[in-house]
Amino acid sequence: MLPVERVIGEEGLSAAPQGLRLAMRLPWYRSLPFSTVAVASLAIDGEPVDLTDAVIEYDGSAWPLAANGEQVDSFWFVRDSAYLVLPGRSLPVGSAHEVALNVTVSPPYIPGMTRANPQTEMLTAR
Repeated sequence: MLPVERVIGEEGLSAAPQGLRLAMRLPWYRSLPFSTVAVASLAIDGEPVDLTDAVIEYDGSAWPLAANGEQVDSFWFVRDSAYLVLPGRSLPVGSAHEVALNVTVSPPYIPGMTRANPQTEMLTAR
């Protein structure tokens, strides 16, 4: 899988004080503002995850996923992972789970384009 096709980061799925944390990668060949990236869907073990309370963490900052479209001055660099945090969720450490994540990108320099980037991986919770 090419780097621009990956949306699940190498750091995988882990427990954090705030909740379950999933590493995400930018599926594009150059950096983009977060406002042009959307988490279209997430499922764990075939069950859709409600993203209402989800939070994005990146480079020491955090904001609600619902406010991601407002992050016009925050750029996601192609070599960095961002994290999707699911407050109140947890999984047993060492347990394996099928994680299906779909991230869309709408580059500002290609008007009208939205590219869906689905990926499914078996991840072990850390």
